[in-house]
Amino acid sequence: MARTPPDLSQARRALARSIGLTAFVYGYPLTETYRTCRKQTDPRDAGKADARNMDARGMRCNTLHHGERPSTDADRDVVTPANDLLYTLSWIHLKDGPQLLTVPSSSAHAGRYFVLALYDAYTENFENLGPRNCGTEGGTVVLVGPHGSVPEALRGHRVVRCPTDLVWLIGRIVVGDESDRSAARRLQADIVLRPAPGTPDGARPAAVEHWRGEPVDAMAAAFENGEPAAQVAPRFFTNLCQAMAEAPGRTQDRGLVAWFGQIGLLPLASFAWEALDEPAREGLIEGFADGVNLVAAQGRNRRPRPWMIHGATGRYGNEYLGRARVAYLGLGALATDEAVYAAAHFDAQQQPLDGRQRYVMQFEAGELPPVDAFWSVTLYDGNRFLYGNEIQRHSIGDRTPGLHHAADGSLRLEIGHQRPADTRNWLPAPAGRFYLILRMYHPREGFRDWRIPELQPLKDQP
Repeated sequence: MARTPPDLSQARRALARSIGLTAFVYGYPLTETYRTCRKQTDPRDAGKADARNMDARGMRCNTLHHGERPSTDADRDVVTPANDLLYTLSWIHLKDGPQLLTVPSSSAHAGRYFVLALYDAYTENFENLGPRNCGTEGGTVVLVGPHGSVPEALRGHRVVRCPTDLVWLIGRIVVGDESDRSAARRLQADIVLRPAPGTPDGARPAAVEHWRGEPVDAMAAAFENGEPAAQVAPRFFTNLCQAMAEAPGRTQDRGLVAWFGQIGLLPLASFAWEALDEPAREGLIEGFADGVNLVAAQGRNRRPRPWMIHGATGRYGNEYLGRARVAYLGLGALATDEAVYAAAHFDAQQQPLDGRQRYVMQFEAGELPPVDAFWSVTLYDGNRFLYGNEIQRHSIGDRTPGLHHAADGSLRLEIGHQRPADTRNWLPAPAGRFYLILRMYHPREGFRDWRIPELQPLKDQP
């Protein structure tokens, strides 16, 4: 009696689901890079940038966009922005040749903190240029793509070989109140980007030009806005395959990417979702939904604790899930030798932070954050943006004007929605859920042994 051939469609669907989950975790940061580039370099938006800090709409590749003021609650391009920095942004495309980046002299600007952070297409913070590695007098650095060459005339300059042809530059310059902005802008104006001799004007990457759908975050569409996975997944995987064709990733990742190809996810500019068979499409949609839920769960504290220090940001190695989590929570995080980030979603009693409750954060004398540059505590609402408030204060740190220290040197911050009688140390919060990010720039050795003060709820509620 002849045996009935097995139906392999369910097995193929299961394989596609596992590949879809893995490909989402691996590729989400890559698609976020290309999506953000698409959003900020759309030629239809030329001239629309209004000097809001991260609002770089309509900029061209290989040009600089200088934000003229710190981020506020009006800025919605990037989640979890810092509030004490001027940003300088650029999308650098090195496929057609090197670019020359001028690093300013810090000695000419009274030692003001700044860093020119470079990110590859996978969000890896592969280089930070500034006084610590370019000297106090700065200089010109040659940026070269992974397959590019350095012109003979530039062989004497410092060369940075970039892992991908698409590079995101995020320059950060510390700035105080409005009276300090003009001095910070003078340093900002000394940042220069220009093509090396023989390099033509940079065109946008093809995967940016041919982005499928509106440039909407796949996580936000599927998890936050509830758009069906069957609608989002085809766009996501199409954009991912086109981006991988331009940015193949690390050599050690090639085996993983080859496994994606077992179900038809190939790094091709011509990738077509419709060409996949039905079991592959169904499994990839299921895997996409699994990946979205997994990354969203990683974005929350897995157990309630007052502060959570992000152990690995900026440089991830094989920590693909951590890389995806950071891309979701705050695209463009610095490596930990430049800055350390800690998040608070709960108070000392392990209760979610809510502005209807008043809190105090007490730094004892000699126990301020251990940094060589500066520190700040910034408050964000439930949508991961800065909270608009009556005194327009979004952060408190060691440079906040009028901050009051006790006679013994201790510092007491008050956080909540209700306005206190003394607002010098008040960080306003919405009448609902919020969270805090503590940023420490140039953290000192042993910073992990320092204990971040927990938020203590006040009992004298109105």
